[in-house]
Order: sequence, then structure tokens, then C-alpha cells
Amino acid sequence: MMLKGKTAIITGGGTGIGAAITRRFAAEGAKVCVVGRREGLLEQVVQSLPSGTAVMRRGDVSEPGHIDPIIETALSFGKKIDILVNNAGIGSEGSITSAKLDEWHKTLEVNLIGPFMLMRAAIPHMIENGGGSIINISSLASLRAIPQGSAYCASKSGLNMLTQQAALDFGGDRIRCNVICPGFVFSEMTESRFGQIAKDMGADLDNLMARVFRDIPSREPAQPEKIAGLCAFLASDEASYITGAVIPVDGGLTSMDPFPLCVNNAIQEMMKEEIKSND
Repeated sequence: MMLKGKTAIITGGGTGIGAAITRRFAAEGAKVCVVGRREGLLEQVVQSLPSGTAVMRRGDVSEPGHIDPIIETALSFGKKIDILVNNAGIGSEGSITSAKLDEWHKTLEVNLIGPFMLMRAAIPHMIENGGGSIINISSLASLRAIPQGSAYCASKSGLNMLTQQAALDFGGDRIRCNVICPGFVFSEMTESRFGQIAKDMGADLDNLMARVFRDIPSREPAQPEKIAGLCAFLASDEASYITGAVIPVDGGLTSMDPFPLCVNNAIQEMMKEEIKSND
């Protein structure tokens, strides 16, 4: 019960990582205000938990008018705010020249401006309460560029620096702020996406996943619960001396130099092509 007596706000809490964090926080004794755009999914999460442990608030973190109602719901439910988890996020594709401007704006609004607005609204209440913990969910794409990820990478790397800025500015108020950078997390959305790829290839999904992850140390993707466990620790008093940290949770992917793997794959492809041409 690491979080007994604490009140938390978790955005993007209807599915995937957010839902897993909500379940873990409730199991650790916290009262949770779970936030998201899809009311039905939020209801499912709240109804799956013991009565009195969670309350839902429908809201879009990119909308300034939705921020105060989120804060008010959390205060009405738990009487204070100890923890804020900014998990809500969206992806977008496109290079600097091909990305649509409206999609660039929306990606920044959800992934960076939304967390900024919630932090700005929650921090005064944390100060009044004697401190708190803010956990921002970023991405491995904030540390390494991905193809066609101009808006997503920029927004997530901005979130990393926003986190460290808050850690610096509010450390004296006993507010800790850390950021988690997940690698590939196997959620409902990714299962659907890769399941369709496997289907199109006439392949088995488990076999496809094994091939995708065979070259990283963990040999497998993360489940949302792996991220939730770290969030629970960072939100707890056990992590009282951890702030301003940028933490990759990626199965060891950032420990690898990708170039030798690229060379090896290129050689193997060329060898296969040579064999086919000789046949």
C-alpha cells in the first residue's frame, strides 16, 4: 500500500498504460481521478475497481476549459492532489515537409501543452499540501528520432525538458517531477495494428512479435503493467530523492548501437538476393 492516503490524477486512463496505472495506484491505496475523452472506457475502468477508489472525469487535456474541472473533480473526490500522471498522448506521422500543420498543432497541444496546463493547475495545490509527485509519460522517441516522427518526437522531447524544468523550479516546494520514456508497449492498440499486419502476411502474431524483438536484450515488448509499477514507485515516498530523472523503460533498447544490426541485416538481405539470383 505504497500510496495509501494519496490522491492522484491520471490522464489517458481509459486504456493501455493509463488504465494499468489506474489499477496499480488503486491497489496501492490511492484515490484516483481517471481522465480521458471516451466516457465508456473510463466507466469500465472505474467499475472494475473497488467502490470508492476511483472517480472518472471526461476531459480533453488539450482544451484549456477542461483543466479546472479535472482539478475540481480530484479535489472533491480526494480533498487534495498528491500525484499527477500526464499519460494522455497522441501520435502523428510526417516529416517536416510532409506533415500537416493542423496535425502538428494538435500533437503539441495534447503531448506538451496539455501536461503544461495540468501541471500549472495542480502545482499550487501540491505546494499547499506540502509537496507532491508529477510523472510525465514520454517516449523512447523523445531520445532517438524515428522515421516520419517530426511532431511526435518534438513534442515528447519537449515534455522531457518541461519535466526537468519543473523539478528545478519546484524542488524547494517538495514537488518531485520525473519522466518515463517507454519503448514498445503491447496494448490493445498495438495488438490490433500488428495483428492486422500479421494477418496480411498470413503469419502468426506471436511469431511476428518474436521476430520483431529478437535482437533487443529483453526479447519481448513491455506490458502496460511494467510501466505502472515504476509509476507507483516514483509516486511513493520511497522515491523521495528521485526528481528530474528521464527514465527509459525499453527492454534495453537504448543500450544498443543500432549500426552493427543494420550492417548485419543488410548483409543477410544481400546474401539472400544473391542466392535467389543464382537459383
